[in-house]
Amino acid sequence: MLGSLLGLAPTQSPAEMIRASTLYMIDGDTAAIGELRYRLVGYDTPETYRPRCSYEKALGEAATKRARELVYNAGMVEFIVLPGRDKYGRGLARILIRGKDLGRHLIGERLARPYNGGRRQSWCQ
Repeated sequence: MLGSLLGLAPTQSPAEMIRASTLYMIDGDTAAIGELRYRLVGYDTPETYRPRCSYEKALGEAATKRARELVYNAGMVEFIVLPGRDKYGRGLARILIRGKDLGRHLIGERLARPYNGGRRQSWCQ
């Protein structure tokens, strides 16, 4: 199953149930499977790499920690590869935990904001 996921072209959009342990949550909205990195779409979390202020860094670390907890505690997640790539060359994807998008979990906990492209709002106050 994972082998087929790793071989996907960026234009394919299958959904696969995968073991959460095969995913590494780089931050709250970026995941990796092996060497492949994915920007999780539909939401934005604060930056942990080059944050603009200490508040953004702290909230970004909290979002990363919570995303990791949600994913790893789920055991199995639905991983959906979407067509296209972001401006950094990462694939685009969604992670569903028991049918609910990871971003929705984080937005509900005020660790993320809805985001569908364009200029992002600052997390700094």
